[in-house]
Amino acid sequence: YKQLRKTQEELIIKEKLSMAGGLAAGVAHELRNSLNIIGISVQYLHEKFNNGDERREFTKAIMNKVEKLNSVTTDLIHFARPQHPEFKKANIHKILDRALSLVKFKCIVQKVRVVRNYAANLPPIEIDKELMEQVALNLIDNALWAMPERGKLAIATRISPENNLIEIKFTDTGCGISRKDISRIFDPFFTQRDNGTGLGLSIVHRIVETHKGSIDVESEPNIRTTFRIKLPASQK
Repeated sequence: YKQLRKTQEELIIKEKLSMAGGLAAGVAHELRNSLNIIGISVQYLHEKFNNGDERREFTKAIMNKVEKLNSVTTDLIHFARPQHPEFKKANIHKILDRALSLVKFKCIVQKVRVVRNYAANLPPIEIDKELMEQVALNLIDNALWAMPERGKLAIATRISPENNLIEIKFTDTGCGISRKDISRIFDPFFTQRDNGTGLGLSIVHRIVETHKGSIDVESEPNIRTTFRIKLPASQK
């Protein structure tokens, strides 16, 4: 029964992602074209005003908002873009380490301790390196958002010999996800953040699915949250 329910939930998520993807594609391209025109025009005006002119502050504020909207548009395009991954054998630990290196300074500023629990002699895995790095970055960014002041981020890997799956776990000690929200966490445009797009975890779910893998989440609010990815190991 549990397996049937899980399969039904995965099919519902897949259908939602497909429907939202078509909508996102149209919105994203329309937004990008308009934002480019607005951004160029406002920057031109900004440079015409002298320092101290309050109009310069107004145009600066508009430029910042345009930059933010451009970021949202980028997320929309990533979400809507059909994925054609290039699968190659890779070391998942190197991809995880690279993702961590990109947020090293942020971890230091937020006093987040990073713990790596990597399995020894992990078999190779066929993945798209760029897409899997995006998965790692999104999950790490999610964890750091949940721990603005101190915390622990643990990333662990292991192999399940019985089904030849590689498991990757991201566990943080942040604010967590409520019971009512956890079932919606992979839904497009659902977010816990005030300034979030609600697309990061949807993108993660889609990429993992493209790799014939699965992802689930467990959370105890204000104690810990774990995202668990399972991917098929390469056949030697």
